[in-house]
Amino acid sequence: MTSIIGMVIAIIEIAYSFIGTNDTGQFFGFEMNIWLFRLLWLGLFGIVFYGYLKESKKP
Repeated sequence: MTSIIGMVIAIIEIAYSFIGTNDTGQFFGFEMNIWLFRLLWLGLFGIVFYGYLKESKKP
């Protein structure tokens, strides 16, 4: 269940970064280029999604 919440948060962060007009994004207090910010959230989504798939395939 927590992995689904993590994936939803990542998708919301990525989508919201396209709506705003910022050139930078904040990740745990650090300002970074908006594309790096999006890539980081996409990577976190991928890690959580991979873990979710591994858990769902367990018998």
